[in-house]
Amino acid sequence: MGTATGELGYRLARKHTRVALKNLEVAFGDALTPEERRRITRACWRHYGRITADAAAFHRLRPEDIGTRIRYEGLEALRAAHAEGKGVLLLSGHFGHWELTAYMQGFLGCPLVMITKPMDNPKVEALLAGLRSGSGNTIVAKADAVRAALKALSSGLGVAVMIDQDARASGIFVPFFGRPSSTISTVGTLHLRTGAAVVATFSFPEADGGWRITYQRLTFPGLTGQREQDVWRITAETTALLEARIRERPELWLWMHRRWKTPPPAAHATETVSPTASR
Repeated sequence: MGTATGELGYRLARKHTRVALKNLEVAFGDALTPEERRRITRACWRHYGRITADAAAFHRLRPEDIGTRIRYEGLEALRAAHAEGKGVLLLSGHFGHWELTAYMQGFLGCPLVMITKPMDNPKVEALLAGLRSGSGNTIVAKADAVRAALKALSSGLGVAVMIDQDARASGIFVPFFGRPSSTISTVGTLHLRTGAAVVATFSFPEADGGWRITYQRLTFPGLTGQREQDVWRITAETTALLEARIRERPELWLWMHRRWKTPPPAAHATETVSPTASR
């Protein structure tokens, strides 16, 4: 059902399909032919349909699914980060099955504070909040983000941060697919302020219908102590890591979002950066 719904989205939601095709052109240029861009866009829509349908069955998931239908790599890195007691900044993007990854965290014994933008429709918002909190996570409105994040980290909890959407005027510009992109600086700002561990997570579908979820501890050696410069570096390196995962499996990222909606200042240079963040 989800795949079929995604196929309809590809065919009927023409505005969003055009956005996806344009984003792929911006990101990959001549490295992809028009036919390849259409193939990835269609696969992206079908993937999005599948994971949306999956969410309706979250109530069936149990801790016993860990290691069976849902398998992990690097789980020890997540547990070690929590054991430090300063909280964990868990970063990801709209890649793979991000809702499943967050949902299962509660069953892992590492519940998250999830900062979300409330939906306009209160019934839909209530449904999503129920799905997201079913395993023990806490949902916080974006308006209370900073206060809620600081409180959670001081209590040793995890805070989920999605780093891949256009941040408008509040963002800082770092390279993403070779183009200056307005990006939230939450991870860098909170890491420097609190000393919270930074862990990246991504999820991948497997042939048997299960999912593989990975965790990677990130460190940033050689920070200068200059806050603005260090926040930029952390934001750039984590964004470069996300880009690397998208390049591996482009059909798993949500290309229908207008990622480059906010233009950079005219004088902004197109910096490049290597993903030097380490385990």
